Amino acid sequence: MSKKHKSTIGTYLIKRLEQAGLKHIFGVPGDYVLEFFRYLEESRLKVVCNCNELNAGYAADAYARMNGISAVCVTYGVGGYSLFNAVVGAFAERIPMVVISGAPRVFERSHHHLLHHTTGDINLQYNMYEKITVSSCVLVNPEQAPEQIDKTIAACLKFKRPVYIEIPIDVISMPCPKPGPFSVDTTITSDKACLDEAVSETLALLEQAKRPVALVGVESHRLGIRRQLQELVEHTGYPFASGLLGRTVIPEEHPQFVGVYGGYASWESARKAVQEADIILCLGTIMTDIQIGGSKALLDPGRMIVANSDKVRIKHHIYNHVGLKDFMVSLKSRMKKHKPVKISPSHCAAGMTDGDYRPRPGHKITVKRFYQRMNRFIDQHSLVIGESGDSIFNVATLSLPKGVSCIGQAFYLSIGFATPAALGAALAAPKSRVVAFIGDGAFQMTAQEVSTIIREKLNPIIFLMNNDGYTIERVMVDGAFNDLQGWKYSKLPSVFGGGWGCAVKTEGDLEAALKRAADRPAEFALIEVILDRMDCAEATRMYGAKYKAANISARK
Repeated sequence: MSKKHKSTIGTYLIKRLEQAGLKHIFGVPGDYVLEFFRYLEESRLKVVCNCNELNAGYAADAYARMNGISAVCVTYGVGGYSLFNAVVGAFAERIPMVVISGAPRVFERSHHHLLHHTTGDINLQYNMYEKITVSSCVLVNPEQAPEQIDKTIAACLKFKRPVYIEIPIDVISMPCPKPGPFSVDTTITSDKACLDEAVSETLALLEQAKRPVALVGVESHRLGIRRQLQELVEHTGYPFASGLLGRTVIPEEHPQFVGVYGGYASWESARKAVQEADIILCLGTIMTDIQIGGSKALLDPGRMIVANSDKVRIKHHIYNHVGLKDFMVSLKSRMKKHKPVKISPSHCAAGMTDGDYRPRPGHKITVKRFYQRMNRFIDQHSLVIGESGDSIFNVATLSLPKGVSCIGQAFYLSIGFATPAALGAALAAPKSRVVAFIGDGAFQMTAQEVSTIIREKLNPIIFLMNNDGYTIERVMVDGAFNDLQGWKYSKLPSVFGGGWGCAVKTEGDLEAALKRAADRPAEFALIEVILDRMDCAEATRMYGAKYKAANISARK
């Protein structure tokens, strides 16, 4: 191989990451991957070193939601296993993430002596990641490695889920051909007969429907087909609600929008439209138990047309090999255009969007009043993140202006996600200001990533909702196990060496904090909102009541 045509496995992989659309890579260095980190530092990718591997995974998850793909790089064993939970969440929620792990040298793989950071089984990490990725490989042969890299990254881009690349230390610098152009066909090919039959059955049901409604979801965003989704919804004229994962896939100022439908966290107008509908047209919606929230309307398949990324379910019929884009385009082309049905949105929490909010300076802040104020604070330049738990239910009540994106793990619900997610989202969308709502319990799990946010000179606003422990669990089963050691959260920016913090107890305190955040737009802010321990969203109380009822029934 001539020098003109020579590269190394390490530089080949990095070039493909750049060509796939990456500008940053998250991770934690370790001995099995230090050489690859050296390659990364010499590349155009910005290396963002996190405080631990789990945080790196959460940051990469949020980065991919905004950028379309992300990458995270860790050492073998202790790094790979620490990252595992974040990758499971990314797999569940359709996140395109490239996981890169260093590994022991190739010749050591056949030895029987024990290597540090391993369990003794050198294939264990690969076997585990194979279960939670759509493509995985171990680069042991330099002649095969380029093709393996291309195939794996292509799968990440096409199927919008994590992939795994394991690269032994001694393979990183092995020679290989230079990477050429890189393009990926992300089309999900439909079987024409299945597509035609699915659309025909859908049309027959919709033509008979008296009260149809559309429920739009996140897959349209993951697949880059939001325009086709909006065109179809406008063509039907149906009122539409968005799922918790699908906030803003169609702007919420759209005249056909009736609100957020997320089970117990639904707006009243969306709840009524969905539960009274005779046909529910679900487009790219991931139908989770949190999304359904016990609704009989969404548990009855006789009312449902569910179109996901590569299949359509109509009542009890399943049509495989039908792409969501093809389904929507074909349905629109064969369907008569209807005038829009207008239903004015109303929130599940009364007074959330009316214009009569006035701060009462001496009054203790409450959850309801806080989020009423947030409805007037968030603007078109905001990027909203809701932590799993009470915060994500409260964020569901917000009315988001056009241009705002919303991130939350509304399916996998791993608490601790939001603080590292604020880092990843801020790097992926530098023109937006991240506004994150995080409970104190979740914050304690990943709080150290505030230091990385400060080191990277980013400007998120974290509203730390301090209700003295795990309130969402207290409404289900209360006990001392839901208590936490209290921290002086507002002091943490000075501990970590940047930004500013303050504690908010009254509505007057909140106004002062919001003015300070607006006046200092380039700085990180941590605003601790001190609440009563049982003050929470109505949706949280409903969820807790359902849990209690189910367990009482089970004990009988």
